[in-house]
This record gives sequence, structure tokens and C-alpha cells, in this order.
Amino acid sequence: MTEYTPNLLLNGRFLTRQMTGVDRVAAELSVALSDALAERGGGGLRLALPAGGVPDGISGSDAAERLLALPKPENLFGWGYTWEQASLLAAAPDDWLVNLCNMGPVLRRKQVTMIHDAQIYTQPQAYSRAFRSVYRTLLPRVGARSAVILTVSEYSRRELEQFGVVPPGKATVVRNGIDHIHRIAADETTLDRLQIKKGGYFLALGSMAPHKNIPMLAEVARSLGPDAPPLVIAGGGNPKVFKDAGIHESEKVRVLGRVTDGELKALYQGAFALVFPSKSEGFGLPPLEAMANSCPTIVTTGGAVPEVCGDASIYAAPDDPRAWRNAMEALVANPPKRDALIHAGQSARRSLPGSVPRKSLLRP
Repeated sequence: MTEYTPNLLLNGRFLTRQMTGVDRVAAELSVALSDALAERGGGGLRLALPAGGVPDGISGSDAAERLLALPKPENLFGWGYTWEQASLLAAAPDDWLVNLCNMGPVLRRKQVTMIHDAQIYTQPQAYSRAFRSVYRTLLPRVGARSAVILTVSEYSRRELEQFGVVPPGKATVVRNGIDHIHRIAADETTLDRLQIKKGGYFLALGSMAPHKNIPMLAEVARSLGPDAPPLVIAGGGNPKVFKDAGIHESEKVRVLGRVTDGELKALYQGAFALVFPSKSEGFGLPPLEAMANSCPTIVTTGGAVPEVCGDASIYAAPDDPRAWRNAMEALVANPPKRDALIHAGQSARRSLPGSVPRKSLLRP
């Protein structure tokens, strides 16, 4: 019997903005999906983009570049939510539409939608009033209407059901993978160029979004003893945003702003440990990326992070600064513990699933 291979249309709106973690997942899943279709023969993946295409200056990964080379349907007019809800709704009605960044046309049934988390409900302070209004109106309708719903963790599945975004039992968990980190070449000039000592800093990633909890971590870093490494914060765009929020550079805190993939990999490899204090995460890729680069991790008990990191991390509650200070200072004082965490992280990430369980995504 010939195996069914569908024709798929990818919602490529995520390619028109600066890449975040959710966008990274979408790009990697899409490339894996395209490869899986090619292996099967028949069927195929096309890319739907808003009429304006991809703006100049948008940085992308190698996966994003591959996606932009896919065939594209014509005459998809509009931009933003209007394009997604109207033009994309009517596009290629015989194809399965694939939405990997939370949102799709609310009236289309023949679609697969990945909803990463319920943070619009659990962390409302992280979003503007207009954004909250749009998502709280559209997201439950997408969850009810889409024929297939995916999410990234059991934690997210439970949250989506609790807030009525997805009917109970409908969502399938497809956990994120970290295949991309192995394709990235570390920028070996990074530490010298930034005048950072290898093994001599705690690394934090994130933005000033309230649920990322970076101000708390900066306060903890300033309170650490003299033998503790300083905190280096990477990501989040313009460092001025951190300064405006009261996070000023000092001997204990360094703010780098946005970094390239190669710079980030070098920062992972050179860090004493990654500290990841988010109040909530639907998954949490950075600790796994760190583990893949032999970087120990101290992580939050919030959201899906314990589900993702298992026994390979030290944990601290996101609302307990003393616990973070104790964990960071204890790791400095215990080199064998750091070595054990590196080993545990490497063992844990070898047991992770790949970027995409191909059969589950190809099933109609």
C-alpha cells in the first residue's frame, strides 16, 4: 500500500521578523519536514509569505535561508493579521496549511497548528494590551478549529487545556530538539574581542520581558561574593533597554545585547555556567543548547523547564533570589559538582528526540 504523503503549505509569516526561539523552532521543524517529504517522494512543501516578502535586514539562520528557496504560491496579498486571516485562509484549499508559530486562520480546518505555550494567560504583563486582546480572541478559535494541534511539552499541553485554548486530549506533544546547535560554528574570536575570560562568567540569555526575570538575576549577581564570576547577559536587542530598566553594567554585570549564533555558541562554551531564571517557559531551549556545549546549568523551577532538564541541572525557584545566590556560590565552591553537571547534561541531551518526529508531522 502506498504511504500517504500530503501537499503542505507553510505559513511563513515568522520569516518576516527577527528570529526568536519560537521562530527558530519553526524554521528547524519546517526544514526537517521538507526533507522528510522529499525522502518519501510525492507531495511537497510550499512557502506562503505576505505580499511584502522578507524585509531587508532581517537576520536568519541557515534553515530560514533554505525555506526562502521553497516554491511559493502567487497572489497572496496583504500583511500581518489581515494576510493571515484572509489571504492565507483561502490559499491552496486542497493543501494542509502548517502554522508553527501559534497562530493561523481561525476559519480554516485543514491545518496543523503548533501552539507553544499559554503565556498570554499566565504572563500577561509580558505583552501589550492590544496583543493580549488579539491573541485571547483568536487563539482559542484556532485551537478549536484546526484539525491538528501540536505543542512542545506536557506542561504546555496542560496549560492550554486549562485556559480553554485547546480541547482536552486534542494537542499532541512534539518536543523541541537542538540539532541546529551542532551545525553552528563557534566564533572563536568572541571572548577575546569582548574581553571575557573563558570559564570566568555566568551566562544569562533573554530579554526584558517580565517573565524572563533578568532584573532579579542582575540583583543576585551584584550580591555574590568576591570569588564568584560576574554575570554576562546576552540577547534582548539594544543594551540601552536593560539600562533603562535599571540594569547597569558593573564589575558584576555585563550586558552584551544581541549576539550572532556563532558568538552565542562561543559564549556557551566559555561560560562557567548558564543561569536561566524564567518565571515560566513552554519549553526552554537555552539550557539544552548549553548542555550540548559542555556548559553546566542552573535553571528555574518554573514552567516546563524541570520537564526538559530532568536531573541534569541545579534548580532554584524564580521568585527566590536567595536560592539563586546559594546555587551560584555553591557551584563556584564545588568544582566536582560542576564536572558532574557537565557529564549529566551530555548524557541527557543524547537521550533527547531530534528536531522533529517526522511520522507524527506527516500524518494527516
